[in-house]
Amino acid sequence: MRKRPTAIFALAALLALVSACGQAKAGTALAKGDDAADYVGGKFEQVIGKLGDAITDTRDVTNSLDAYFKFDDKWIHSTVTSARTGSPESRAVRHRSQKNPDEIIDTYTPADGTVEYTYLGPMYVQKGVSPTAWVSMPKPDAGLVQPCVWGGVLTPCRMADSTVDAYKADKRAVRGAKSLGDGKTALTVTVPFEVFVKNKVEILPPSITNQVGPELKKAPVPATITLNPDGSLVSFGMEAKFSGDGHNVELKYDFRFTGKASLQDMPKLPDASQITVLPDRAAVNDFYRRLGEAQGS
Repeated sequence: MRKRPTAIFALAALLALVSACGQAKAGTALAKGDDAADYVGGKFEQVIGKLGDAITDTRDVTNSLDAYFKFDDKWIHSTVTSARTGSPESRAVRHRSQKNPDEIIDTYTPADGTVEYTYLGPMYVQKGVSPTAWVSMPKPDAGLVQPCVWGGVLTPCRMADSTVDAYKADKRAVRGAKSLGDGKTALTVTVPFEVFVKNKVEILPPSITNQVGPELKKAPVPATITLNPDGSLVSFGMEAKFSGDGHNVELKYDFRFTGKASLQDMPKLPDASQITVLPDRAAVNDFYRRLGEAQGS
């Protein structure tokens, strides 16, 4: 199984090493194109194999993701905010559609107990996904062992996978490293749209992916990773607007760490009478079937 944590923290460590190579004035371009590949490539190779578990060290943090994707006249726009805190750890994710305010899916995995919770917005309750807004279900067998699987970081992990894949395929994908001031450093990597689609940064239906031809596949999607002076990640973004194969594509993804998390960031559960209990895996699978049908309708 592929280790997503390796990708996002390999990039973070890479930029930390780039920053350490010398002091630069704000706005100074450290390297571009082939020079950038030579400048950071060796260090990238040194760190990429050592960071498979590094993401588990990022505790007690809050994150945000703003995700926008448009293909011709079809578009989606959502925001995801999340928090993880404690040891053992509790996690909460809040997903909001910017297209339909009633399209809400929140998840809460408390550190204690054997169940986790999902909160559904009015749209899903009205469509019969659940008789109540709150649903409980058994925690996955794997628990919280796989940090890049949970919704708070799933998309940025896929962004990181895409960026690393682009670098591995062509080291010239590293387009530039620049000092931004206050010791921050930004690295720009070009990711082909084909790689973006393959890694499911946005999960697209076949009705769209089947229309992605050779022109769109090679369209460049710049990814920008920004780090603090200590090497910690500030933000990770992808933004592009391009045309090809008779279609127009626009996308913008912005992920960032937003602060320190605490138990106050975890939701308060309602009375047990207001929670629909899914007792086993069969009930959970049926719930997700109804949820998928509601999302597709």
